[in-house]
This record gives sequence, C-alpha cells and structure tokens, in this order.
Amino acid sequence: MLYFSTIPNQFKALFILVLLGITGFTASAQRSRMFPLKLSPNHKYLTDSRDKPFLVKEISAWGLIQALSEMDEAAFMDSVKRKGFNTLMVSIISFDTRFAGGPPNWQGIPPFKTLGDFSTYNTAYFDHADRFLRMAQAKGIEVLLVPCYLGYKGDKGQGWWSQLLGPANSVAKSRSYGQFLGQRYKDFSNIIWVAGGDNKGDSSLNPHMDNIIQGIKEFDKRHLWTGHFESKQGTNWSSENPLYAQYIDIDGLYVFIEQNLGKDAPQYKTELTHYEKGKMMFQMDQSYEHDIPHVADNENPQWIRRKNYDGLLSGCAGTSFCPGLKDNPEYVFKNWQPLMNTGGMIEMNNCFSLFGSRAWQRLVPDTSNKIITDGRGKSGSINYVCAAQTTDHNTFIAYLPLGGTLTLNFDALKIKTARAWWYDPRNGQALPIGTFAANGTKKLTAFTSEDWILVIDNADIQLPKPGK
Repeated sequence: MLYFSTIPNQFKALFILVLLGITGFTASAQRSRMFPLKLSPNHKYLTDSRDKPFLVKEISAWGLIQALSEMDEAAFMDSVKRKGFNTLMVSIISFDTRFAGGPPNWQGIPPFKTLGDFSTYNTAYFDHADRFLRMAQAKGIEVLLVPCYLGYKGDKGQGWWSQLLGPANSVAKSRSYGQFLGQRYKDFSNIIWVAGGDNKGDSSLNPHMDNIIQGIKEFDKRHLWTGHFESKQGTNWSSENPLYAQYIDIDGLYVFIEQNLGKDAPQYKTELTHYEKGKMMFQMDQSYEHDIPHVADNENPQWIRRKNYDGLLSGCAGTSFCPGLKDNPEYVFKNWQPLMNTGGMIEMNNCFSLFGSRAWQRLVPDTSNKIITDGRGKSGSINYVCAAQTTDHNTFIAYLPLGGTLTLNFDALKIKTARAWWYDPRNGQALPIGTFAANGTKKLTAFTSEDWILVIDNADIQLPKPGK
C-alpha cells in the first residue's frame, strides 16, 4: 500500500490531480461527449454533438486559468456545475492586478518569456491552459475563451492593451501569437472564442486584435466566435462593432449597467429587436452580484432576476451571472468558496431549473397581446410583462416583475386543456393554479406583489412540475 506521507512533497500535487482524474473520469466521460457544440439549424441556439439543445448558463470567471492551482480549478468547476452552470468565461492569459495568483503568471510561470513580447509564448504556461480546457471538457463545461483580454482603456492594470502597444511588441508578433493559439487549440472541442474584452479594439489596437483573430482563424476554422466589447450604447452587442462584425457567429449582449443602453433600455427591448435579426444571441457577462458601481443592476436581486427571465423570454439562448459580496468579488479568486451559496447563486439555479424543465429552445417571444389581453403594462417600461410560447403551443411562460393580475385569452393558446402554475424565482417552488379547459377569458393573480413566473402547459402531454 502506498501511503500519502511517503510521497515526496514535490509530487503530492501531481498525485492528487492524477487521482482526481482517475476517479472523476468515468462519471464525466458521458458528459464530455456532448462536444463540440454547433449552431442549431435555425441558428437561434446551440446544440451538442447529439443534437440536444444547449442553453448557455455562463459564470464569469475571468482569472480562473491564471489565479488558482489545478486542484482548486477542478473544485471551482465542480461547485458551479452543482449550481447549474455549464459555461465559463475566462481569459487564456490574464493581466489584472486585482486577481489572485500573481498575474500575469500562473504558479510563477509567465505566459511570455519576455513580458510584452507576444511572440515569446511560454509553452509551460500553455501546457497548464491545455489541462484546464481538457478538465472542463471532461466535466461537460464549455469555455468562452478570450485570447487576449484588452481591458479598459486608461487602466494599465486591467488588461493587455498597453502591452500590445508597447515597445516589445508589434503587429507581426500579435499575428504570431494568434497563429500559435490557432495551431494549438484547433482540435479542442469545448471552445468558443471571444474577441475584445471590455474594449472595442479600435484605433491603434485594431491591427493587433484583428491579427490575433486572423492568426487563430488561419489554423482554427471550426470554432465559433463572439465578442465582448464596451458596455456602451452602440457596442453592447458583439455584432454592433463594425471592426469585428465579420467574425461574429453568436451575438453576445454585454450590459453591465442597464442604463448604458440609452434609448434601447430596458434590456428586453434591445433583445426583442435583435431576435428578429436571426442570429443566435445570449446575455454574456452580466449581473455581478454586489459589485461596483453598487447600483440596482448588482444590488437589487429582483433586477438581476428580471433581466435573466426577460432575456430568456425575449429570444436569448443563454444567460450569465457572477456571484460576489461587497468585499469579495468572485472573479478575483481570493476567497471564492463562500460565494457558491450566495442568494444570487441560488436564484440563478432556480432560473436554470425552470427553463431546463421546459422546451426553452422552442420558445418564441410573444408581443402580440393576443394571449395576455390586460395587466401586461406598457411595452418599453421596466415592469412590462415579457412572455413567450413554444412553437408547438405546449408551454406559455410569462414573467411578472411586480406580481399583479393578468387577463388571458385561453383560446389563443391553441390547446384543449391547460395546466397552470405560479413559479417562485426566489425559492424555486412551483405552486399549482389548476387544470381547466383552455377556452374563454380568465384572470390569474400572483400570490404577492413580488415577481412571479406564470407557466401554462398543455395538460395533455403531462409535463413535470416547473423546475423539476
């Protein structure tokens, strides 16, 4: 028998990783077969390798590859999987002085042998990134992978923009870095590339970002692309940045503060408009719980819920979240374990459970007022009732931001018998309204003036309780 105490210290971490791999591989093998993901035939959502719909449930984890040991990375992935998440947004290289782990190094290993020279990539660092991606794949996790997080202009401590433009680098070296990534990761099956990173990559940054993308695409012709640019009106959507629109396969909506949408607010308003354009869209990197600037977008749980539910009922094929406390944002990874059970994490799991229990991929936004005839509120207001029905008419879902009473024309549902529920987004409980003939006009009133979700199913197909 081999005793742990007899293993030399320098090999203990490797021993534990191997043991974790052996014990976890069997359970994860089936899930790993879901990759690669691809766009559905109508290009509205993702499907896995078995053609099953894949709802993007993303947690923002920017510094994960750089900040933690591989044991802690595995523990983090397992924790978020238990909360329903299936997608990580991370930077393959991180240069953010707020993060744990001594950025830009991982465990003392730099991504580049010469800082600021993007042609001097250090394979020891990227060997770790390889293991990270394979671990995520084995756990059934898709990775939104940022090849070079640009970061906020003017803040040299939060991104690579100043290094890209520094004297040690050049556009040719940026191209070389992209080629290196394309060659290295072209055969990984659980990647979606993300251009930008809190920066629209314009002006002198454009040739660098563009050449990184083109360098990747020179060798990697299989992976989908989206973009994360500035959270400002005109660049909230990946496809709105004219410099990179040609590369965008999936339209990500990045709204850190809803008021930044300007005339396109509230958020569902711009989502409904973009849904009509036909490209898959999802809510990316939103709702940082208790983070700066400490406004309703991240301090009011109902605002977070509203944006998630409204988006999924307005054509989005995925949503996102980042847990945190006022003195402990998750993405810095200095004390992430207590954040796995915040109120926001619990309520996100409730959201995932509800949509996972219904054919979400068939939902089409309902703005006709033929089903909801009264009580919906004014379109364009923050408390408007967003709703959607599946194309087979088997499920209708509406999110009521302030409870209240809805008047519904059940004839418009085009089913014979309805089974209705009130779903509580705070605790994930579904409370039955009843089963009745789906004809005529009926009024349904939520239990309280808090937010509730109305779920009406075709009783004939006997769907499970919402959330189960």
